Amino acid sequence: MNNHIIDRIIFTILEDRVIIKKVLLLITIWCSLTLQSLASQERISGSDLIDLVVQNLDEQGIDAQPIIKTNRVFTGCASHQIVISKRDKSWQTIKLTCKNNNSWRYTFRNRLAGSDEIEKFSKTVRPSEQNKLQKTQAVFVLKHRKQKGERIEEFDLILTQKKNLLSRGAFSDLTLVLGKRLKKSLQKGSILKAMHLHPDWLVHKNQRITIENNIGEIYVTMEGIALSNGAKGDRILAKNISSNKTVEGFVKSEKKITIYRNIY
Repeated sequence: MNNHIIDRIIFTILEDRVIIKKVLLLITIWCSLTLQSLASQERISGSDLIDLVVQNLDEQGIDAQPIIKTNRVFTGCASHQIVISKRDKSWQTIKLTCKNNNSWRYTFRNRLAGSDEIEKFSKTVRPSEQNKLQKTQAVFVLKHRKQKGERIEEFDLILTQKKNLLSRGAFSDLTLVLGKRLKKSLQKGSILKAMHLHPDWLVHKNQRITIENNIGEIYVTMEGIALSNGAKGDRILAKNISSNKTVEGFVKSEKKITIYRNIY
């Protein structure tokens, strides 16, 4: 074998190695970009993050009000991967981390009246004040887990005694909760509170409604489409189907509004 052939073989081997290295480099870059893309697709809104924290602490008997901007969006961690813990041995500051993303971590202030804080505070107050803190009231709690969007029925609830400090916004009147839908999922034993329920909408977004216009002693009615939800007395927007114009009105009754003004 002459030198020319040997040189050619060596050159071919080296060239193949360079190609392999380039391919491996491209694969590495592609995997990295794919992982970053997947991470960026995992997001949770500030509003949903508040619900997640409130539910988590509520299950531990702590009434939480985390100070998080509702319209903020947090990317890089899915909700089921978020770990909620307290910082410096107190729930007054909440620490959030992610199971599969070490760089995802946040801390937020928290207004609360939970069991940990009651225990600390009770050491500094007089016995008579301690008795007041321990007073209870009858409120409804869930017999079993309920999913977001499900209706509340009588068989879902049981009336039980809970401490006043944990029962703000809770219900003792069954008629105020029956038939309402949950804003979020709740665990068995959760105290049912006003913030967990959707309001009593008489008009629902995208629903066909009656638009009523009072011109002196004459009442004119027309068909419309509600552009938002509304309870009795709420001011909402609706679209007049016949004229295709948007009007503003007050919710009068179920599927009916009274015109306040034309928008355009």
